[in-house]
Amino acid sequence: MNPPFRTLFEDQHLIVLSKEPGLLSQGDASGEASLVDLLRTHFGRHYVGLIHRLDRNTSGLMVVAKRSKSADRLSDQLRTGDLVRQYHAVLWGTFKDTRETLWEHFLLKDERTNEVRVVRAGTAGAKNASLKVQPLKNFPHPVSGDPLTLARFSLETGRSHQIRVQSAASGHPLIGDTKYGTLDSKTLFPRPALHSATLEFNHPMTKEKMSFVERHSSDMLEFFSTTLE
Repeated sequence: MNPPFRTLFEDQHLIVLSKEPGLLSQGDASGEASLVDLLRTHFGRHYVGLIHRLDRNTSGLMVVAKRSKSADRLSDQLRTGDLVRQYHAVLWGTFKDTRETLWEHFLLKDERTNEVRVVRAGTAGAKNASLKVQPLKNFPHPVSGDPLTLARFSLETGRSHQIRVQSAASGHPLIGDTKYGTLDSKTLFPRPALHSATLEFNHPMTKEKMSFVERHSSDMLEFFSTTLE
């Protein structure tokens, strides 16, 4: 049985992989097997340096360190913005402005319910969230005919559920997102249509520039057929 991730690059310091939707990045109270569990077996050691996470139902590219020194250096790049991540998502509606736009909100997470909401600046516990969104293509839903937009997101902060919450707050929730979109959204796509599409960083030991691209997940390509190309 093939693991629910595909390896794009691996050496003694790190692995770059593409995670399938449905796989937890890290273990939770459910006790289900996670990417970290699978990588412990794959590495043959307990240590797994998770540099960043993807939500369970988000697919796409991740970099994971095999050793603490690599993890520290990659984490530093994440903090300084030298580790660059871009995401593709399918959103409801059509954007009036086709230029790249900066979205800024303040987000507050309820740890009890694992839900995030937009709040006013100055709200206790709120964190600023900033990202850039670039509409790439408009097309109709293959079944309902509703207008959809394929968009690229560039994160400037790394908040929980950030793309999903900010998209919904801006009037363009992700298709398939029942938590922050509409309850019937899942009938038109089985998960939030969000994919980690590009990943760039400097190798933590050799300093070589590393770039990886996987524009769409297999389920998005299958569901939307040729409209994403």
